[in-house]
Amino acid sequence: MNIFDAIKNAPKFFELFQKGKEVASPATWKNNTVATNVVIALLATAAGLSKTFGYDLGIDDATLQNLATGTVAVVGVVNAVMHIITSAKVGLPAKS
Repeated sequence: MNIFDAIKNAPKFFELFQKGKEVASPATWKNNTVATNVVIALLATAAGLSKTFGYDLGIDDATLQNLATGTVAVVGVVNAVMHIITSAKVGLPAKS
């Protein structure tokens, strides 16, 4: 998919935010979201605990904290989008 296809399909993506619309195979999308959340949580935990066990990743505490904050923000937004686009029961009101 190139950038022009993505731009052309953008309106279809935004239609998914309407109540009554959802992606094809929402269970697959939800399972992939959960799996991604688990992987991110494991990586973040490993990075945080690495100093405790004597491994130096070359990242200072402030950078690690900022990285964690940014990751939580991105994951939160992606999870909110996934909840909306994988369920026909929630979303914005449909156009009149």
